[in-house]
Amino acid sequence: MNRQVGQTKLRICDARDEGAALMIIDVQQAIDDTRYWGERNNPDMEERLADLLACWRGGNGHVVHVRHFSRTPRSPYRSGQPGADFKACVMPRQGERVVTKHVSSAFVGTDLESWLRRHGVARLVVAGVATAHSVSTTVRHAACLDFGVSVVADACATFAVEDRHGQRWQADEVHRLNLALLDGEYAHIASTFEVVRHY
Repeated sequence: MNRQVGQTKLRICDARDEGAALMIIDVQQAIDDTRYWGERNNPDMEERLADLLACWRGGNGHVVHVRHFSRTPRSPYRSGQPGADFKACVMPRQGERVVTKHVSSAFVGTDLESWLRRHGVARLVVAGVATAHSVSTTVRHAACLDFGVSVVADACATFAVEDRHGQRWQADEVHRLNLALLDGEYAHIASTFEVVRHY
């Protein structure tokens, strides 16, 4: 299973080797604040993330945990608030990289790119939240930097959106549309089963 994104090929079958990293984005307690975010799709995301981590930790690939510390005053992602803490299903272990960001892309204002290059990482397997925001932005940025990228669709989630005309887009619609926009142009779209079954 090969997909050309930028100049780097991503092969799911060797994703857990030393040249690859599993990147989990913004899976923090904040995502459970339904009063702030509203409807979320994919209630099984946490289970799929746990499956991915259990599989990945058995190989030689890197694990990168991206956390968001918002500068928005009322955001549940603000540093120092309970919402800024990692969810239990993705709690980093010793030796796993933690990257703190303040904007949508995990590459802006961080040392993520230089760390990945220094460790010989050319391929990324990405999961987390929100599909329409930090996941999409980070994936596009990674592809523009010539990383091979795969997005694990059932290990991502997003929230419902209301546009300026008052039309409400359900969370699952937003999720599927954003994955469709990434597929082929910026990333290969995979499932947890696809990733795990190759190991």
